Amino acid sequence: MQKDERELLEILKFEFQFLKHGGYGRSPRRTQMTGNGKFRKMSVWAGLCTLALLGGTVGWSRSTSHLAAPEPQAAPASESQSAASSGYAVRAIGESDAGTISGRILYSGKPVLPKRFTVTSDTSVCGNTKEVYPVRIEEGGIAEAVVWIDDITSGKAFNFPSPMIDQKKCSFVPHILLMKGGGLKLGNTDLCLHNIHVSSYANREVNKAIPPGAATQEITLARADRVTVRCDVHKWMNSYVVVAKNPYYVISGGGGKFRLEGVPAGHYHLKVWQESLGELDQEVTVEPAKSTETSFTYRAKGL
Repeated sequence: MQKDERELLEILKFEFQFLKHGGYGRSPRRTQMTGNGKFRKMSVWAGLCTLALLGGTVGWSRSTSHLAAPEPQAAPASESQSAASSGYAVRAIGESDAGTISGRILYSGKPVLPKRFTVTSDTSVCGNTKEVYPVRIEEGGIAEAVVWIDDITSGKAFNFPSPMIDQKKCSFVPHILLMKGGGLKLGNTDLCLHNIHVSSYANREVNKAIPPGAATQEITLARADRVTVRCDVHKWMNSYVVVAKNPYYVISGGGGKFRLEGVPAGHYHLKVWQESLGELDQEVTVEPAKSTETSFTYRAKGL
């Protein structure tokens, strides 16, 4: 390598480190390197062109690859790719390799009384009073609690129904909704104005009016989250949307019963959430082709 080529390479190395660490503040090193008038006014881009002519493009491209503009990333093309992006991978599971978790969500404490609201508008649609139960006890157990495996990383595919919340008789239907990340449809079959006010931890807040007779609308809840949906027009109206990070979520039914199927054998953290009572968790072990029975018990919390 000729002397001029070596000097140029030294300058280019310095300029690269200089750009990498910030900006055009002067430093002793830069003053020293630009002291030679022969190269003082040479731009880094002109130097790049010269270096390419000298045959140094391969080595330079390796050292500056992080400066190139990132290539645009395509949206997930399949459910498995989308799941993988959230840390969960869909894979085939044989019946002999999977088990089941089933049980009940129980309540211990004084009876839960409803909260009563006096309706002051739209009484022809909503009625004069509304009762809202903070805990729904059915057949001796807690219904509408969400049970899920918190730390599972692979298994069956998502199979939740297409998600939609309607507004009927001044209530959100359903009250609790499970969905995978994506679009959520919003409807209004009442003959009065409602609005959808979505409060979220991981997704964007939404607040939009839905007048009577309006077409079904859609919002996007892309990230795993627990979302509160309210109507600001009718203060008793609320519902919850759980955007699941894996398919092993279920809502408890009558008697507080729940069942999770197709669970790969392993040791997991099982959780339950109820809107007024909070979360409980426990560890469970799932064995191949067997059913693991368990239960959770909530205590009254001054409801």
